[in-house]
Amino acid sequence: MRAWIATMLLLATAGTAGAADLRVIDEVLAKVASRPVTLSEVTLARALGVFGLEPTSGPITDADLGKYLDAQLAVRESAQLDVEVPAADLDSAWEKAGAAALASRLAAVGVDPAWARRLIEADQRVQRFIDLRFRAFAFVTDFDVDEALGPGAHDEATRARTRERLRADMVTRAFTDWQQEASQRVPIKRVPGVTGPWPAPFTLDAAAGGR
Repeated sequence: MRAWIATMLLLATAGTAGAADLRVIDEVLAKVASRPVTLSEVTLARALGVFGLEPTSGPITDADLGKYLDAQLAVRESAQLDVEVPAADLDSAWEKAGAAALASRLAAVGVDPAWARRLIEADQRVQRFIDLRFRAFAFVTDFDVDEALGPGAHDEATRARTRERLRADMVTRAFTDWQQEASQRVPIKRVPGVTGPWPAPFTLDAAAGGR
């Protein structure tokens, strides 16, 4: 138990010409089943804006870690079900994230761009899992729309927006219920006594392009 709790990994040696040598220590924060979850992977996921994390600067918070850990339930499930992501969808997501500009920023802080691409692929797989498992079965009737809008006449655009909002709410509730059930099957354990916020081991400056 204490072996994985105490594990500290050397993440990278990052630097550019004229810059001082920088060594960042990466800390294990939790584990999902038997897999350790490190500060660097949560940092990278947040920088990429995947798994529902907002790509903001500053320390990694307990809320960031919690959201990342919750997402790993769907990551595991989608992998076990062999949910596939079309190559074109992955390429599109990579381009949207910044592609070459992003790869350059990652390389500058000693992070392998292939790792970022794998996280983006995992996020895409989760989204596809949600579509197949929950959105495909979220049906909103005309009665549901009428009830939500109340009395009076409503144009088709308003009805369409309301229908989509109700459907999104249904998907969110169903997915949340599934996560709660899955958390009973898959043990998620944070390192005892380790709480945020944690200094992010690297940042991806927006000035370099991409997100």
